[in-house]
Formats: sequence, C-alpha cells, structure tokens
Amino acid sequence: MFLGVDTGGTFTDFVYYSAQGLRFHKVLSTPTDPSLAIEQGIAEMGLQADQLHLVHGSTVATNAVLERKGVKTLFVTNAGFEDLLTIGRQTRAELYQLCPELPEQWLGRDDCVGLAGRIDAAGAPAEPLDHGALKQLCGYIRAGNYDAVAICMLFSFLNPAHEREVAAALPEHLFASASHQVLAEYREYERAATTFLNAYVGPLVQRYLRRLQHVLSPKYLYVMHSAGGVMQAEAAGEHAVRLLLSGPAGGLVAAGRVGRQLHTDQLLTFDMGGTSTDVALMCGEPLMTTEGKLAGLPVSLPMLDIHTIGAGGGSQAWIDEAGLPQVGPQSAGAFPGPVCYGRGGEEVTVTDANLLLGRIPADARLAGSLPLDRQAAAEAFERYGRALGLTPLQAARAVIDIAEEHMAGALRVVSVQKGYDPGDFSLLCFGGAGGLHACALAEKLSMRKVIIPVASGAFSALGMLAGRQQSEFSRTRCMDAAHADTVVQLTSLFGELSDEARQQMPGLPLLFERRVDMRYAGQGFHLLISLPDGNEPVDIALLLERFARAHRQAYGHLLDRPVEVITVRLTACVDRTELAWPTMQSVGGEALPSTFTDVYAAVGDVATAMSVPAYQRSALLPGMQLTGPALVLEDIATTWLPAGWQLQLSPHGHLLLETLV
Repeated sequence: MFLGVDTGGTFTDFVYYSAQGLRFHKVLSTPTDPSLAIEQGIAEMGLQADQLHLVHGSTVATNAVLERKGVKTLFVTNAGFEDLLTIGRQTRAELYQLCPELPEQWLGRDDCVGLAGRIDAAGAPAEPLDHGALKQLCGYIRAGNYDAVAICMLFSFLNPAHEREVAAALPEHLFASASHQVLAEYREYERAATTFLNAYVGPLVQRYLRRLQHVLSPKYLYVMHSAGGVMQAEAAGEHAVRLLLSGPAGGLVAAGRVGRQLHTDQLLTFDMGGTSTDVALMCGEPLMTTEGKLAGLPVSLPMLDIHTIGAGGGSQAWIDEAGLPQVGPQSAGAFPGPVCYGRGGEEVTVTDANLLLGRIPADARLAGSLPLDRQAAAEAFERYGRALGLTPLQAARAVIDIAEEHMAGALRVVSVQKGYDPGDFSLLCFGGAGGLHACALAEKLSMRKVIIPVASGAFSALGMLAGRQQSEFSRTRCMDAAHADTVVQLTSLFGELSDEARQQMPGLPLLFERRVDMRYAGQGFHLLISLPDGNEPVDIALLLERFARAHRQAYGHLLDRPVEVITVRLTACVDRTELAWPTMQSVGGEALPSTFTDVYAAVGDVATAMSVPAYQRSALLPGMQLTGPALVLEDIATTWLPAGWQLQLSPHGHLLLETLV
C-alpha cells in the first residue's frame, strides 16, 4: 500500500494507491508543524500508518531558506577566503542601476573562519593544514553555540584531504557539511553556497523526518528530491539541500507518465497551488539544470528545470505606491487563508475572485469539506474595488487578469526565452487552482490543447508514487573533447562514480544514466548533454553532435572553437513498475450536468450573469463531449471551460481540452 503526500503552503495532498485503485484526499496544511496535517489526513482516510510505503514531498528545507529560519551555521574555508559567500561573483542583477540593492549577507564576519593550508589547482598538497588552528576551531564552535558547520576548501573536488581533516576534528554531535560530499565540482562560490545551505537546513530536516518517523512509524519512508527521484529518509536528512524542489518535482514525474500515455512528447506543465505556480517545459522527459537558485543563493545540484513564481490561489491583491493594482507574491497561505475561508483573512485573493465570479460555485467545498463564504468575498472586493474606482466584479476580473499575466510570463520564460514556440506544445495543467486558468493561459500563448490529468488537484503527490529511488554523483575534470585521452578519462570517471553509487546504494539493482557539462573554450557557461545510458562506450562524435544541436537551440549559433567537457555526472537509479491508470469503457451520447450555476462577466460598467452547466468529473466517461462555457467539479480541483473550447475524456480519464477557434 503506497501513500504519496505533498505538503504545500496552503494544502497537503494525499494519493493512496492499492489493489483497489487510487484514492485522493486534501487537508489544510499546518505550517508550524507539517507532520500534523499528514497525521490528520491519514486518520481521515482511515489508513494504518504502520502498513504504508510513504513517499513525502517536504517543504521544510525550502521554507527554512525562504523564511531565513535555518540553524546557526559556521562557515569554514581557507584563510583569505572568509568573505566568499558575501562577495559571490560580483555580478549585478540590474546593470545600469546606480544605487543597486546590496546582496543579502547570510553570515556575519564572525561566522566565517579561515584556516591556513592549501591544496593547489592540480589537487596536490601545497601547504599543510594548521592543526593548532583546528583545535581552536572546536573551542570557537562551543563558544558560539553553533548547530552546524559548512566546510568548503579550495580544490576539494580534486583532493578532499583537508576537508576530511577538518570534519574529523569537529565534535561528533555537530551537523557537518563538507563540500566534496555535497558538490564535488569546480566554482568555489557555487560549491560554498550549496554546502552552506545544506548545513543551514540539514538539522531541521533531520529533526522533522525523525519526528515524522516516530509519530507515524510507516513501514517505509522515502522523500522526493529535486531531481525527480526519491531517497531514504536517513539520506535526505544528510543531504537536505537536495529537497529544495521536493514538492514540484513530483508533478513533473507524473507529467512524464501522462505524456507517455497520451503519446504526447511536447508539454508545457503548469502547476498552480494555493501559494505559488510552478512551470516547466518537457520534450519527452523533464529537462534538468545545474544552475538553480533559491533566495539569491546558487544551488548547483542537478534538479528538474522548474520556474516558480508567487502566484497561487491564495495570492493577495494590493495597490502599490503609484495606485496601480498588483497581485502576489504575498500569499494568505492556509492560515488565515483567503477571505472566503472565514478564518480571519482580510486581503482579497485570486481564490476570492474566482468565487465571486462564479467559477468556483458558492456551494462548493474545498478539499471536500471546507465551506466558502461568497458574501465575505463580495464585501472584501467592495472595499478593494472602491480604492480603484471599480465595482466588486470588475475588481475581481482585474485580479484574475493580473495573476494570469504573471503566469503567462512564467510560461514564456521556460519556452520562448529558451527558443521554443509554445504553440508546438500542449499545456498540461494541474494543482488545485490550475484548471480555473488553463484555457486563458493557452489562449495568451497561442496554444490549442490543454490536458487536465487524473488527480490534477493532487498531482504532485501522485508523482511521488511514480518516483524511482535514485541518487546523483558528479566530478569536475576539465578535458578537451578532441584530445586522444578524453574517452579513456571519461570511461574512468564514470567507473569511479558507478563504484561510489554502489557503495551508497548497496544491494540494489542499479541502472545508470550519464551526462556531461560541455562548453566552448572560453565560455563562462555550459550545457548539460546526455550520453547513451548503461555501459556503452563513450562516443565523442555523438557528444559533439548533441552539444552543437543544444547550443544552436539555446543561442541560435555555433562557434569555431574547441569544445571542452567540464563535469561528469551519473544518475544511479532503481527501476520500478510504471504507475498504471485503469482504462475506462467508452460510451456515446452527451454528458448530463449535475446542476447549473451563475458565472459573472464584467463588461464596462455592466455585470452580466450567465447560467452555466456544472458537471461532476466522476460522472464523465470517454466518448462524452462538452462545449464551453461549463464547469467540471471534483473535491480536489475545479476546471473552467470557457466559450470556444470543447472537452472530452481520454480512455484513462484525463480531460482533453481543445480550442474551437
């Protein structure tokens, strides 16, 4: 019996998979202690925790970074490099801003210690570590009451001896994060920032997972990580920085399964929850990146290429200093939540706007049990609209327009800005609020097809059940791709990484996926290029061909320069059976609405109500067709089908929407 649990900022989603099929559930999140919502959901579903194979998408690490609530951390590096995290790369986000905002200082000067000793650029010891300073370091840690230590020494990716010496000298109870174990790659700043974040949130994640294990005592406990796989809870506590995209990654894993079912390779994914919206582009499989960033700090671990903005159902509307309406990134979250939740929220949100306009019926129950107060939303929009000279319905329409423009912009970032035409893709939409805006976003991007998958309101939790156990390994070695020894070096490095994977994942039937970072000589950036999987010999000609294709796709041109291989990457994974949806029996005829509800349109100063049929998704079968305007209702999500769109079901129960224009 498998249970996928995705903890979001507003709702915690559950998907239970057994021999009897799939069950879905949703409860309000408990931000102060996410395990409380998990315990509540398991109890409401009538499940026995000790019989569950539990796969969890956790926001503990992400929230600790975003809210600056990590543990007190000491940064240890080489003497003279104590300001590494403060100086960074000296790049300016706004090149022509005369008075730019200074980058945030995560650590005070007293929280950074430099030790004498040096490994040179060839990986050879140039100067031994100062062992007297090592002894003083332990006293400094006790006096400063530090909870964690991040260790990042120069060239440790070539020779980690000095980092190991430092780690061995630290008190055993202290959480220590060494860069050669977190990210064995070049670029000191990125390696230091990733190692620091791992130490900053590691003790919190460890305590949370241990408490979850103690409270629930599931049969197995796995955690989704940012690269789209799952890892054992013990490993997740040690490598907490790998969990920063834990929840959104599940949605992309499930999206890949749906794409294969529908024989659709080109997908733009759109995940709109209560707090944020996550978007990504897929060409068969989710794209990977090693250039992630969170709260201004680089996270250079392999992760799914997901772009996130603060636009969700709970995003609050406000008026800026120029008197212009804005939406987000602030969110009402689970508590107090939108005004219509009746829990003390005062600022209008996107959910309030959808309720007032009738896209969410007034008698709907969010998560199957939470009643909504449309009158409270109307009164709040009366106050908000008065400040803008708008009626409540006009103000609600404006809030939705602004939010949808933000979301369309995010979709352009992952498509147009990377050389892809959105019109060549289908929009795969999920998240509790996604179906309310999917068609409008498709129209903005000239997309003709939208897919609302089974369990769209708990889709990330479903993806966690489909995630395979996997770990990521890497080594930086700079090689000329045309050099005669490059094939030998690559083969040797992949062999070393395979041995390391077998040591960390003993007894498992491992499959290996191979990638390399490549660039033209002199470039400051790289592209991630895949090799054939398994143990096939390295084919340099194939690598160069794939690099040229990727460079032209990303930048529109090629260069007459030597090509370098910078970093070798290996994904070790355990294959698992595909998560299967049962095929539904096709029928003919038209679907019958369960009810009719009023949906409002604000045109100029006139508010027009139209009676719209509402259908229960559970009553729809393949072969039935709907034509908008219409609503499709379920406990965990709502889909708005506007005029000019039609809908039919796939044999597996996915909603397939297509524009008629």
